[in-house]
Amino acid sequence: MPSAPLPDAAAFAALPSGEFAALAARTDPARAELVALRWRFRDPESEVSGRGAVRLSPPDSLRLDVRGPLGFGHGTLVMAGAETWADPEDVVRQVLPRRYLLWAMLGVVRAPEDVRRIDAAEAAGRRFVRVAAADSESAVFELRGDTLAGLVVMREERVVGRLTLTRDRGGAIAHAEAEDLERHARLTFDIQSRTPGVAFPPEVWRHP
Repeated sequence: MPSAPLPDAAAFAALPSGEFAALAARTDPARAELVALRWRFRDPESEVSGRGAVRLSPPDSLRLDVRGPLGFGHGTLVMAGAETWADPEDVVRQVLPRRYLLWAMLGVVRAPEDVRRIDAAEAAGRRFVRVAAADSESAVFELRGDTLAGLVVMREERVVGRLTLTRDRGGAIAHAEAEDLERHARLTFDIQSRTPGVAFPPEVWRHP
């Protein structure tokens, strides 16, 4: 289902941080889950693709492991509570410059760092929540009920990024496509399988 147009700036009104936290919590994974996916990243200089795995553990832990063709090249990004690490750091930074975007590609609402203001508006039967950061960038989350439908990244009044989510008949995300309009880059996830109820050992979240 296509995204609705963004409401006019005047339609947004302040949203208390507690209400935003409750809204975001309703998009958290219901239980631990292992997600297998195919990924593709493209920018003007290169195009790479491969397989990946995401480990999700409520309420706030995520680990992404990706590999390129034939196992060549790899990257890991972990966000576990207040701890965040990546290996190798430069590769992960190139592919995922906005870490809240990775959560959103899996249907989870997370605020950018250094939140300055949160606003919300209603339009076309959907709710739009705009989270402004101190660097003049804003993430505008589009929700249908308690389900994340998409995301627009803005700098001042200009759209600089967009996330489109496609869900299967059961409501789970089947395809996520993130565009960085400034870098002319695109990252896509195609979900291959999901294994719920997995118990992950503590070392999964620790930096080696």
